[in-house]
Amino acid sequence: MFWAIVMITLPQVFGWFSFWGVGAPLPSGGIGSGWMSAFANDAVIFVNTLVIGRLVPVLAAWMVLRSAIDWSEGHTPLASILGAMFLLSIPASAALLQGWNDATRFGTAAVLEGAWTYTASRIMPIAAGLAVIGAVVNFAFGRPAIRLIGAAAAFLTVSALWRLVVSMM
Repeated sequence: MFWAIVMITLPQVFGWFSFWGVGAPLPSGGIGSGWMSAFANDAVIFVNTLVIGRLVPVLAAWMVLRSAIDWSEGHTPLASILGAMFLLSIPASAALLQGWNDATRFGTAAVLEGAWTYTASRIMPIAAGLAVIGAVVNFAFGRPAIRLIGAAAAFLTVSALWRLVVSMM
């Protein structure tokens, strides 16, 4: 996930070179800020058009075909179906990450902060609710449920502690 965030904020990462004074062209005609800017733009175009736009849907289709083959062989198709679902969620995840990018040289940190805030404020309470449901189901079937109750408490604690930290900043 970290490298996906770095690739999405690549122009801002290269902005640090000009901030440190490295962006000026070298006397021998070496790498300059124009070259870094062109490389950053080319990398963003490559990721958006080829990887996200073309490869991801084709790989997801192959995973669906793989699930059908797994099922016909008597194996569970769940891993291939989950892989296809994950691949198909990449464009929406990339759009979400790009929405957190503030286009400054601190863009990578802003995206990481947005991802953490989303995880702590949205994902953790949902995970806590699912853990409570799992604990109830386990209790109903006579299985151990205390670990799931502990996990739910931990998930809610992370969310509450993050809200406390944000309110104190």
